[in-house]
Amino acid sequence: MRRRALILFGLITVLAGHIVQAAQNDVGVILLHGKGGLPSGNIRELAAALQAKGYLVSAPTMPWAKDRIYDASYEDAMGDIDREVESLRQKGAKLVVVGGHSLGANVALGYGARRSGLGGIIALAPAHSPESPAFGKRVGSDLARARGLVAAGKGKEKQRFSDLNQGTLMEVNASAEVYLSWLDPDGPAVMPKSAAAFKAPTPLLIVNGSGDRTAAGKDYIFDKAPPHPKSSFITVSTDHFSVPRAAIEEVAAWLAALPQ
Repeated sequence: MRRRALILFGLITVLAGHIVQAAQNDVGVILLHGKGGLPSGNIRELAAALQAKGYLVSAPTMPWAKDRIYDASYEDAMGDIDREVESLRQKGAKLVVVGGHSLGANVALGYGARRSGLGGIIALAPAHSPESPAFGKRVGSDLARARGLVAAGKGKEKQRFSDLNQGTLMEVNASAEVYLSWLDPDGPAVMPKSAAAFKAPTPLLIVNGSGDRTAAGKDYIFDKAPPHPKSSFITVSTDHFSVPRAAIEEVAAWLAALPQ
């Protein structure tokens, strides 16, 4: 009963959007939700479990959230994470790990490519691959239209554009400039490019679901990152959306093994 009460306490604090200092722990973990999601969605149980284990946890609402998509660029999201990192450090975190689920994992990898001094990167069911043929086939015409708007000096005007979420076509309302930052196949959201550009060898945990039809093998992201003895590639028996919940113990064990 005590463990259940601790987990419930952690869940309430995450859903409230606050960072709660856990007793006697100086490790901070930022968890980024997936595309069209919220902190109260697929990552909530993992966030609560890590808080219950004593970690400082931050689960912010990001520019690809259900009610925001896409109201800021990929690079703007880096600034959002910077603020979360600083907040955790002010709360006492000496080691900060940035992780995420699906598109959140994509952005966590991008953060590792742009910032140094991180304790680790966690990518849970990493997704959103604008360089893939599937994206090009489904959203290619909208990409061309967005490029044309930018060339015509209309890059800041919001319009309706197409996007993909786990193979399902969706519409987003965004400026052409912001849309291209997320969907350009040569842009910043290409995960293998991000992994290869890590500022320094950084512990990397990738967790895929065996039932995730969009999951890629080790050669797609993991093998592109600079090798680190604490890096790990794990597969759990679940689908794309349930990876954060299914990987709670794996994530906790990996965090506990990081150099403190």
